[in-house]
Amino acid sequence: MVSSRIPKIHVVKIVKKWHISFMEAKEMAKPVYGRGKYQAHQNYIDYMGLIVKHPNFKGMPNATSENGKINWQVSSGKSTSFYKYYLERFEWWVKKANSLKVLGKGNSDDRFSITARLVSPTGYRPCRLCGKSQNVGYFYLNHVLTEYLNRETKTSLFSKKMPIDEAIKILSGIENEKQIEERLEKIFPERVDFFKKLGFSKEAFEKSNYIRSVYLSPGFMCNPPDRLDGFHDYCHLCRATKDPGRSPENLKSYLHDRRVFELWSDGDWLIADALYNSAGAGKCYICGKKLKKISPDHVGPLACGFKQLPLFLPTCGPCNSSKNRRMFLSDIEILIDYEKRTNESVASWQVQPLWDKYKLLVKNDRDAKELSDYMRAMQDFYLRTLYSLFENGYSEYLTTILHPEYALFKVKFDKLDSSDLTFASFSKTPINTKLRNSLSNRIIRIAFEELMLYQGKSIVDRKVRKIYVDNFSGKIDEVVTEAKKVPLSQDMKNWDKAIKANISSAKKESNISSLRSKKIDSKKYTALSKKLRQVFSILSGSTAIPLS
Repeated sequence: MVSSRIPKIHVVKIVKKWHISFMEAKEMAKPVYGRGKYQAHQNYIDYMGLIVKHPNFKGMPNATSENGKINWQVSSGKSTSFYKYYLERFEWWVKKANSLKVLGKGNSDDRFSITARLVSPTGYRPCRLCGKSQNVGYFYLNHVLTEYLNRETKTSLFSKKMPIDEAIKILSGIENEKQIEERLEKIFPERVDFFKKLGFSKEAFEKSNYIRSVYLSPGFMCNPPDRLDGFHDYCHLCRATKDPGRSPENLKSYLHDRRVFELWSDGDWLIADALYNSAGAGKCYICGKKLKKISPDHVGPLACGFKQLPLFLPTCGPCNSSKNRRMFLSDIEILIDYEKRTNESVASWQVQPLWDKYKLLVKNDRDAKELSDYMRAMQDFYLRTLYSLFENGYSEYLTTILHPEYALFKVKFDKLDSSDLTFASFSKTPINTKLRNSLSNRIIRIAFEELMLYQGKSIVDRKVRKIYVDNFSGKIDEVVTEAKKVPLSQDMKNWDKAIKANISSAKKESNISSLRSKKIDSKKYTALSKKLRQVFSILSGSTAIPLS
């Protein structure tokens, strides 16, 4: 954290540089972020001075006051005095995007973000907190590329947030030049033209940093016209730990267990997540270790197709990780008891026939593991079937499987014990806020993005037992053939375009919100839904699990 004390020499520099009074300079030297928790770094203050005078930002409305003070931020809040400048700056960004011939109109299709990265004088800027210079665009490894490179090279040399040029240097010590070129062309087809001009170099990625990639993260998020230069104050290194809005407590209000969306699970995920986030001090039920905060373990693993349920066991992190998606006999017994108490199946519909067929036949831990392995294979087949529907243009249908409407409620538990996450009862209350509506759109975006990533790894890579391989492609073809009986309407095409568009997350969620305002006619998909269930019912019926 930057010291709260303002060095006098910094103030004097500002006085000389901007020809203002000492008090004005002192005020200018201590801009704070958000709730006033952090002071701006001197490098950032100097950067602000560079930007307001740079020709790339010529004509920026209300860039400075008469006394020379930089007006770095405007507000989109209509009730604030800065709103008129927000509108003026919005128009400035529109004109700038037009002058650069960025495709689209207004702020559509990520235009402002692309423009901000194109007009950045150097492609780098300092963080307001740490003062370190970071690339403003897509230049840093995200978790997807990190895992891919470590897996492909059979090393652990690559890390999240690593600059791409450092990753290339590491690759050069492992692979030959031709292998690296082929790999980079495969990962970054959208940058091939830059590779041809500049080679597979740092400069190629610097010049193309405005191009979105599912494998790279930006050094700074964009937010034109809020900030004068179009970027958030925090760099990607500080944002997760220093941004007040991303504190663990605040994130609980809108971050939920992604796995339920990644795995397209049934169940009321809101209730389960509210319970999950209530974890407190307790004891691991496996090793007995006392914990400041338990790691809740889903009794029915989501990866095996179980529903998202308010049913957890308290574990420590290591025991939870080692247990992974494996079930024990005791887990089976807990799940069966839950069904008896609630009169509700614990399994999502795609694995329910298999669960119902074998759950009472499990006699020991080995049987429990066999059942979980087979259910995992069925869940894998389900996700690959959904991807085939997605690939063939049926995104609209797939959204009917998700339950984003659960986001519009809040949950309260009665007599909750945070040490083991048991409770007497719960209640749900409607809550229709901007944040909750945003979450409901985010759920859909995450589900589709993860579906695409899931398909990218083979059955072997996902360590799924090859149980259904012989019937796999044929059954998927049956489902797709049934789907094609539903003609692709314009609404369906609009959904497909919105989901597959290579645009910012915020813009994609905005497009999803617009599409959701028009009710989907689910009746046209009745036959397709019936076919899906029929396929999984047949597979379950023909499956013989070798139990004791």
